[in-house]
Amino acid sequence: MELSTALIAIIIIIAATAICVVLFERLGFGAILGFIVAGIAIGPHTPGPVPVHAVDRLQDIAELGVVLFMFTIGLEMRPRKVWAMRRLIFGLGSAQMAVTAAVLTAYLLLTVVIHWQSALIIGLAFALSSTAIVMATLGERGELSQEHGQTSFAVLMAQDMWVVPLMALVPILAHTQSQTSAEPLWQKAALIVAVIAGIGIIGRLLLPAALLYCARRRQMTAFTLVLFLAVLFSAWAVDKVGISMTLGAFLLGVLLSVSDLRYQIETSIAPIKEILMGLFFIAVGMSIDVGAVVSRWDALLFHVPIVLLLKTLVLILLAGAFGVSRQGAIRTGFYCSQVGEFAFVLLGAASLAGLISDNGHTLAMLVVAVSMIATPLMVKAGAIISSRLDKDGKPSVADSFDAKNLDRHVVIIGYDVVGNLIDEMLERAKIPHLAVDRDLEVVQSARRAGRQVIYGDMRSTSTQKSVGLERAKAVYLTAQDFSDTKALAITLRRFYPSLDIYVRVKDLSDQEELVSKGIRHAATGYIESTLARGGVLLKDLGVPEQDVIELVNAFREKDYALVRSTYVGNKTVPK
Repeated sequence: MELSTALIAIIIIIAATAICVVLFERLGFGAILGFIVAGIAIGPHTPGPVPVHAVDRLQDIAELGVVLFMFTIGLEMRPRKVWAMRRLIFGLGSAQMAVTAAVLTAYLLLTVVIHWQSALIIGLAFALSSTAIVMATLGERGELSQEHGQTSFAVLMAQDMWVVPLMALVPILAHTQSQTSAEPLWQKAALIVAVIAGIGIIGRLLLPAALLYCARRRQMTAFTLVLFLAVLFSAWAVDKVGISMTLGAFLLGVLLSVSDLRYQIETSIAPIKEILMGLFFIAVGMSIDVGAVVSRWDALLFHVPIVLLLKTLVLILLAGAFGVSRQGAIRTGFYCSQVGEFAFVLLGAASLAGLISDNGHTLAMLVVAVSMIATPLMVKAGAIISSRLDKDGKPSVADSFDAKNLDRHVVIIGYDVVGNLIDEMLERAKIPHLAVDRDLEVVQSARRAGRQVIYGDMRSTSTQKSVGLERAKAVYLTAQDFSDTKALAITLRRFYPSLDIYVRVKDLSDQEELVSKGIRHAATGYIESTLARGGVLLKDLGVPEQDVIELVNAFREKDYALVRSTYVGNKTVPK
C-alpha cells in the first residue's frame, strides 16, 4: 500500500471512529459501542470505504490494550485487597462458570440437534464474559470501586483462570488427547507455578529497583521502556503456559501497587493503553460479518436474548447466595451477560478439532459478537431494574442524591474525619454542598445519619457530571491518599479552571508544586495542627501566653519560612 493511500485509510478510520464515538456517547450508550459500530462500518464485511482484510492480525495487536488495561487495574488492587476478595474470585467466579455452563449446555441440548460434547464446549464458551468490555465499561462509568464493579471483576478473574482447563478439554472431548498433548499434567502445573513465581520476583524485586533507578536519574523514557518490557514479558510468559495474557499483566500490576512509583507507572501506561483499547473494539466490529448476521437473523433473534437472559439470571442468583446485595447482584448479572472474546479462541479450537460443524461454528461466533454489541443496552437495563427493585436505600451515583438543582455549591471529595468536619461547617453556615466517597460502608453510614453523601469515584467524568462539578463554586479534597489526591487536584484544575480547589497535601514541596499549577488553596495539614498543639505544650511548661503567640506567629511568617529553614527530615522540602 502506498503512503498516500495508507494515510487516506487512516484518516477515514479515525473520522468514522470519532463520529461513531461522539454519536453513541451522546445517545448514552458509551464509547465502546461507538468503537464497535465504527469497526463494522469500516469493513471488511460491509461496503465501507476501507477494506481491511488482516482483522485477525489487528486483533492480536489490539489485544495488548486489554493487557495494559488489566495491568492498570492491578495497580489499584493491593495484595491484601485481592486476598480479601478470594471468596468471590474462587467461590462465586468458579460457581458462575460451572452453573452457567451447565444451564447453557442443557439449553442447547433441548433446542438444537447437537452432540453432548459439542453442546458442552459451546456452553463453556458462552459462560465466559468479556473482560475487555466489562472492565472498560466499568472504568468509563466510574463504577470499578462500587460493589457490582468489584463483584464483576472477581467473576472475570475467575474466568481467566479457567482458560487452561477449557483449552485442555477440547482434545479430550474430541477424543484426540493422545495426538495433541504429550505433556504430563504435573509438568504443566509445575511450569505454571514457575512462571508465576518468576513474575513475582520481577514485580517485587527487579522491576521496582530498575524503575527507581530510572526515576532518580530523571530518565523517564527509559522508565517507560523498562515498564512496557516487564508488562509484555509477563503477558507473553503466561500465554506460553496456556494462561490468559491479562492474568499475567494483572498479577504484575498487583505486585507494583504497593510501590511509591504507582502514579507515575499509571501515567506512563495511560496514552498507549487508551489507543490500543479503542483499536481492540474496532477490530471486534471488523470481525462481525453483517451479511451473515442478516442471513441468520431469525436464529440470532432466538438464541442471543435467551443466552443473555440465562447468563444474567444465573449470576444474579449466585451473587445473592454469596452475600452480594440485591442491587449489586442485579447490576453484576447484567454487566457480565455478554459472551467474552476468549470464546472466539475456544470455539475456533473446537471447530478445528471437529467438535463443531462449520455451520454451527459460524452461528456460535455470531452469537458471541451480537451479545457483545448488546452490552451497553444490558448495562442500562440493569441500572434501571436495580434502582426500581431495590428498596433498601443503598446509595449510588445514579439515585442517591440529585445534584441537578445545586448551583455554586461545594463538593467534598473524601468523607473521612476531615471531610465530616467540613460537611458540618458548611451545613451550619447553610452553604449548599454534597460529599463523595469511594467506600460504600462510609457512604451508607453517612446516609443513615442524614448526610448528603454519594458513592462514586471522582476520577470518572460521569461522576464529575453527576455532582454538577461544572456548576460548583469549590471542591475540598481530603488526603486519604496523598498521591491520588494531588493527581486528582491537578486533573480538576485542568478541566475546571474556574473551580476553587482546596486540598490538603503531605508537605511543603507538594504545596508549592500545586500552587505553581494554579491551585492557590493547597496547604499542608500537619504544620498548623503541630503549631497549635506545640503552643499548648509550651503553655503547660510555663512559657507566657504572649511569648507563645509571638513564637507561633514567627513560624507562620513569610509562608512558613522558619519551618522550611529548620526542617531536616526530608530533602524534598524547599529551603
